[in-house]
Amino acid sequence: MTRRTETPGAATPPATKGSGRVRARIIGLDGVRGILCLSIAITHVTTHFSPNTAQTWMTSLLGFSLVYFFVLSGFLLFLPYVRNLSDDRDVARMPSIGDYTLHRVARIMPVYLVIFLIVNYLLQVSYVENPVLQKVGTDEGTGMITDPWQLLANLTLTQSYFPQYIQTGINPAWSLTLEYAFYASLPLLGIALFALRKRVSMNPLVLAALAPALLLVIGMIGRSLIPVVFAHSGSTDFMLLNWGPNWAAVFTKSFLTNADNFALGMFAAVVFVAMERGVLRERISKRVRLISAAAILPMLAVSAVTLAVANQFTTAGVAVVAALMILVIVAPLARGQKTKLAVWLDARPIRYVGEISLSAYLWHFPMILVLGRLGVMAGDDAWGMWRNVVVLLAVTIAVASITYYGVEKPVMKWAKALRKKKVAVPADPELAPAGIPKTT
Repeated sequence: MTRRTETPGAATPPATKGSGRVRARIIGLDGVRGILCLSIAITHVTTHFSPNTAQTWMTSLLGFSLVYFFVLSGFLLFLPYVRNLSDDRDVARMPSIGDYTLHRVARIMPVYLVIFLIVNYLLQVSYVENPVLQKVGTDEGTGMITDPWQLLANLTLTQSYFPQYIQTGINPAWSLTLEYAFYASLPLLGIALFALRKRVSMNPLVLAALAPALLLVIGMIGRSLIPVVFAHSGSTDFMLLNWGPNWAAVFTKSFLTNADNFALGMFAAVVFVAMERGVLRERISKRVRLISAAAILPMLAVSAVTLAVANQFTTAGVAVVAALMILVIVAPLARGQKTKLAVWLDARPIRYVGEISLSAYLWHFPMILVLGRLGVMAGDDAWGMWRNVVVLLAVTIAVASITYYGVEKPVMKWAKALRKKKVAVPADPELAPAGIPKTT
């Protein structure tokens, strides 16, 4: 999961040789991130303590909110690549891999390690055994991880690659392992794109679209193979196949079967830059937001159908919806306009939850277990379920605020300061480096 970004809130003219670009934050995306992070917490707390009521209210559907974060990562992290690729051929250059690596590691690992160590050694609510094997609504299978290999896997966010360790530790952290797989792929794709930019005369935006097209193909092939993997797994249990301690679950949670989620966000970045640079015809550019909004409901219907008949493709449909949602929010910004929706989503309380969303995401499930141990959570009825939601969200936001201000913000401030020291800005604007993107 990525945090709020500093990217443009207004149309930016194409860079020319020797020109720099100043970019403001895209407004609205933090607010959506905050809302969807809370949605994931609602899914987990309701299904944990109130499984029957949760089934009636269908709160498990809110869990699909996680797909949005993958799509958003694709959009935000690919955006600098697309912009730089669209520069004149003689000045087009790839964003710094060193800066990118520094910021990607600094963004997640320090706060993850702090929270994991507290959860494992102080609170002792790490999952030592796979949670799918445990009784719902209890803290069975939790405690303190002491096995050195299991501990190493969790400390390095590689637990999802080992059947015996998948879903252990902070069990929702599997998504961070997937994020890092995408992070690793992006510079490799960038190297290929910028090498081609120097050698072929293809439209740079069409060239940029080749990267998400490749990831889309990888994801679709991976999803197509899921039934084959399941057929050879020796089990027919849905939860075990998708979350249990087996190779089938490792496969379903891998980049091979989820690359398409990131690809949809990357396609949205290409559309955004096409609007920003004035490449799209004006009459089309004006209608991107309307077209995206109109397509959301049909795509939700398609996702519902796939949920019933071809489950492995459901999240792909949800990813399309997430990409459309992003365009609804940001398309006007590419034209130098703001909308009431983006301004509302950027309201301080909503944006704040988005800013602390990484900490909130990591804390919410351990807090479910801690609150359950303390006996403060209600039972399996509508009143109890929603009371649990309020209690969990209040506690999660409180502890997430502590690690955000105590760990996340200082580390990111340090990373940005380190980058500024590396990039000397000449007094003569003609000598300033062109097209240096701000980091997410």
